[in-house]
Amino acid sequence: MLGVAEFEEQYFCGPLYLSDEDRTLYQHLGNQPIFTLGTLARALLNPFKARREMKEMGERMKARKIEGNMVGDGLVKGGVLCIAPSGEIKHTFYEDPGKGIPQEAQ
Repeated sequence: MLGVAEFEEQYFCGPLYLSDEDRTLYQHLGNQPIFTLGTLARALLNPFKARREMKEMGERMKARKIEGNMVGDGLVKGGVLCIAPSGEIKHTFYEDPGKGIPQEAQ
């Protein structure tokens, strides 16, 4: 299982900040739940697509040697903020659960 240091080394080109006790990152990203009535309805209307997307997500995680765990807040959408040394937010990526980060955003 990847630790924070290995994750940062393999997936980030700069420092990775994980301390956010006040949850300001989630507030900036909209503090949106992953599961809504809309996502549940889409999964129920097309269970084969939902199953395929879950399988693809598992395969991506396995290929990158990322193991899931049940620690943390997995029910709130997250994202990535690219912050300049001046504190200016240069780029914001909003999580789309199970989709990963598009190549053009990396």
